[in-house]
Amino acid sequence: MRRGAPAHGSRREGGSVLIFVTIGAFAFFALTALALETGRAWSAKTQAQAAADAVALAAAGSLLPPPGVAADPAAATAAAQVYGPQHEIAGTPVEIAAADVETGSFDLTTRTFTPIPGSTDPALVRAVRVVARRDATANGELATVLGRVVGVDGIPVNAEAIGYLGFAGILPPGRAELPIVIDCCAIAGNTPGSECSEDYCQTIQNPPNPCPLRREPSRTVTCLEFHSTPEQNACWTEFDSRSPSINVPGMEDIIEDQNQTPVGPHPIYIDNGTKTPVVDLIHDLFYGEGDFEGSPAGTDTDGDGVSDSWPVLLPIVECQNPGDHCASGNRAQVVGVACFDLQEVIVTPDKIIKGEFLCPTDPRFANCDTGGLGGGGGVNTGINAQAPVLVR
Repeated sequence: MRRGAPAHGSRREGGSVLIFVTIGAFAFFALTALALETGRAWSAKTQAQAAADAVALAAAGSLLPPPGVAADPAAATAAAQVYGPQHEIAGTPVEIAAADVETGSFDLTTRTFTPIPGSTDPALVRAVRVVARRDATANGELATVLGRVVGVDGIPVNAEAIGYLGFAGILPPGRAELPIVIDCCAIAGNTPGSECSEDYCQTIQNPPNPCPLRREPSRTVTCLEFHSTPEQNACWTEFDSRSPSINVPGMEDIIEDQNQTPVGPHPIYIDNGTKTPVVDLIHDLFYGEGDFEGSPAGTDTDGDGVSDSWPVLLPIVECQNPGDHCASGNRAQVVGVACFDLQEVIVTPDKIIKGEFLCPTDPRFANCDTGGLGGGGGVNTGINAQAPVLVR
């Protein structure tokens, strides 16, 4: 009887099992390495995105230094390179290459960034795109721990963010001194809807709705007229987004105490008409008469003893003419904020406030308190939001 023959088959089978075990162990090790390195890469990607976000905001915040008459791409790049190393990707400080900082425009409708190298036009250059990376270009790839066993020595990681500095569209409590809003079509384009996309600073070079000053007929300024007809280019409001009721006592409270709620986050109810007592009160406050005897809000700039200048912030609302003509019961979205130098208040026979809209190039613009305003505005009046936002 041949009893030893099966032993040869057992040895062959044992060798085959060893091969399969070795292959299985290698596959298990490779999958473990893949899982570990993938987890590390995702963690690094999260850190890279956080770094890109923070750096893009810092760069956009430095893009338009006061008074905002010119964009400064070099300042944006410098800010990015200062803030970058304050963040890390897997323990490595993030150095930002100049080539990874681009300045340009951002279309909020199409969500499209367009680089505009070298431009300093503040109407266009309002966004900064930043790339934070660890790859062969900058900061070195993320070194693997187990991946090198399967031939992967490093993993490239990068993230992109876009910071955008918009136009002012929200006034904090106490910043809206008068219960008045401006029809955007009167100062930034006379087209239906709420676009009002014409260049405000170019439009106001020729005063909208021009009229002469009563005390100085040779000077032409803008008339804010209050009627119940299409002639009206300014609207009354109590800055209320919930109640359509707009009455004289409520507006007088705003004049005397300033508005104590934010203006701009939500559409507000507006109204038209003359509102004679309200115009009277604005007149007395400006000239320091009546209840404001001896305490004029206006300044006497020419030394004749009569107030002739009061720079105030006026919210701008979506187009009313053509449109609703500030009709009672309608709400309007705030689309910007303008600096208006109030120079004369006429009570009789018509209710007219006269003055000039100002841009940053006018020295008087500095007398408008434009700091601390929130974003959301779509009309470029030269007044920027206080802080940039991430748009991608």
